[in-house]
Amino acid sequence: MPGPLSERLHALLAPDDKHGPTGARWVAVALGTAAVLLALHSLVDLHADQIWPLVAGLAVTLAASCWTVRIPRSTHTVAACAACIVLLLLQLGPGAATLAATITAATGAWRTSRRWTRCIVNPALAAVGVTVAGHALHTWLDGLPPREPASPGLLLLAGVGFALLQVAVLAGLVATLAHPLRAWRDRLAGCIVPLGTMATAHTASAALGTLLFLVLRQSGIGALAAAVALIATMLAALHFFFRQQEAADAADHASALAARHLHAQRHIALQDSLTGLPNRRGFLARLAEAVDRSASAPDQDGFAVVCLDIDRFSLVNDSLGHAAGDALLQLVAGRLRQTLGPGHTLARVGGDTFAVLMVGPAAPQAAPGQAEQLLAALQTPFCVKGTVLHCSASVGITTSALPFNRPEDVLRDAGMAMHQAKAHGRAQCALFDPEMHAQAQMRARLEADLRRALQTDRISLAYQPIFDLASGRVAAVEALARWSHPQLGPVSPPTFVAVAASAGLTRALTDHLVQRACQQLQLWQRHLPGTDALAVHVNITVHDLVQPSLTSRLLQALQTHGLPPQHLRLELDGHTLMPHLGAASPVLDALQAAGIGLSLEDFGAGFSLLSQLHRLPIDSLKIDPSFVQALQAGHDTGADTAVVRAAVELGRSLGKGVVAEGIESASQLALLRAMGCPQGQGYHLAPPLAPDAMPALLAQTGLVQPPAPAAPPTSPPLVSALRH
Repeated sequence: MPGPLSERLHALLAPDDKHGPTGARWVAVALGTAAVLLALHSLVDLHADQIWPLVAGLAVTLAASCWTVRIPRSTHTVAACAACIVLLLLQLGPGAATLAATITAATGAWRTSRRWTRCIVNPALAAVGVTVAGHALHTWLDGLPPREPASPGLLLLAGVGFALLQVAVLAGLVATLAHPLRAWRDRLAGCIVPLGTMATAHTASAALGTLLFLVLRQSGIGALAAAVALIATMLAALHFFFRQQEAADAADHASALAARHLHAQRHIALQDSLTGLPNRRGFLARLAEAVDRSASAPDQDGFAVVCLDIDRFSLVNDSLGHAAGDALLQLVAGRLRQTLGPGHTLARVGGDTFAVLMVGPAAPQAAPGQAEQLLAALQTPFCVKGTVLHCSASVGITTSALPFNRPEDVLRDAGMAMHQAKAHGRAQCALFDPEMHAQAQMRARLEADLRRALQTDRISLAYQPIFDLASGRVAAVEALARWSHPQLGPVSPPTFVAVAASAGLTRALTDHLVQRACQQLQLWQRHLPGTDALAVHVNITVHDLVQPSLTSRLLQALQTHGLPPQHLRLELDGHTLMPHLGAASPVLDALQAAGIGLSLEDFGAGFSLLSQLHRLPIDSLKIDPSFVQALQAGHDTGADTAVVRAAVELGRSLGKGVVAEGIESASQLALLRAMGCPQGQGYHLAPPLAPDAMPALLAQTGLVQPPAPAAPPTSPPLVSALRH
């Protein structure tokens, strides 16, 4: 009934209903109201001895409606009030049953929803259903031939018929009134499942109510009370049993959820989120199975692991960004997956590192060929965000031909072989050799021992003089690092400098050497008159030259020991400097501005820096020892002689000092003097000396006053070498 009146009525009676007033809803309410009025009218004519049973029945029905037994794994309940309604129907007629059904429906709606709409509509539907079914039942019973009393079977059949008819009326009302705009097919389809469950529950309740009526008729109120008590006990037991089943279902459900969650977490933990491939953990899990099978049956179950690392991948991230790097990794993963044959496991085990597990008797022999196919597959360029990228990789291989007990060891050895391939020039394969492991163990031991040696001040310095070839005096000293290992003995400087670079100890090593060299130079200048102009040369690596803090650290060391910057000279390796010249140039300029000298060693061995030489802030050139040692007396026109002569002339024309390294004979010294080379060093002049041996040498060359007479020191070769 549309209009303002219906809207006001809806707002008054059902303010919580979001769907607004509908005519079908008010039709249901009107029919229910009519059914209740009809019931009340029928109860007016009750005899005085029927009032007490009516009140008692309504009270029991109301109490029973407040306690229901919910059926597990469903939304339906079993309530004793339905049996009470059937009992009232058979005992007092449809009016009493309708009134009881209305009261229980209102109570149940209020307990479960508290929505006015449901509290009005549900009792109305219940009243209509019981009224129609109840009058139909009594009409049918009244139409039977007279029989006193009615047989129990007939009454039981009547109670079941009442229940089915009530369910049919309720389903029809719901289908007609609750969904008036839906097609009949949709309405009936929506009622099929509720109709079946309601029919089952109401049929059981009707049968129980009929049995109670028969007990009352045959045995009186006492037997009925006993039967009600027995039914209540059974319902309580059923309630307890259902709650136990619900608890068990809840526990099973929680266990299933936990298992699914654990499975999902395990799947996530073993999978790489970027490429969808197994990650390192997932790969190691599969590799562990292969290792175990191979250990138990080495002739039948072999395996091979191919470790592949993309060359210069960091350039992609630096130039195009990490998003482009991720896109490239996804494309590489797809390309590798397409190249691999069936049965192989491809995984991403690191940032830009992939691994392949090959399983089978032929896997160890097939691994090198498979690795070559993977390298060939990467030769086709990739297109990443409109940029064509050429990609290569370094590959390491290890197989079950070597004894393995742990999957981590297999992956470690394959990675070791991969690093060996990268060190040999990239874009190639390397097969693991046990010697690699021995070298890696030795390197790890040296790294730990070098770290300890720096902490305990066990890295010492020897000093090789640099002479002024014209006067024979010492112009400077080169500080040379020395490490005497407690078990291994002397370790060569190239070895432990490389260990320091790989272990991230370059800065600590350089700071240690500069501090010790400055401290020693300060002691000489303080105690040896004439050494005020003496300078010390310290070798540094390209790892130092790309650190912006280098200049400030060096100045701090000089200030600590009271030395001016010009007394410190840094020796640079041109071979390693050239690839990093762009990053090192600001540091070189800062060093020159601070007054710290720079010397380019091994000059002449490579001409990569020749075009940059006039622009570099270099103070001096040190001629490579191989050219100096090739000089021969009486041969001043050879190619090596021409290189040395050109280096001397180049230094003079550019205004840079020149130092000849590796002088080992008098003839070499004579030729260098004839060429006008200003400075030189080498074993012919003086070997690297301990700090306490330097004062005597400086005195012999005339740079300082000789020490107080004692046992005359043995004259080094330099005295005779420089005086002849």
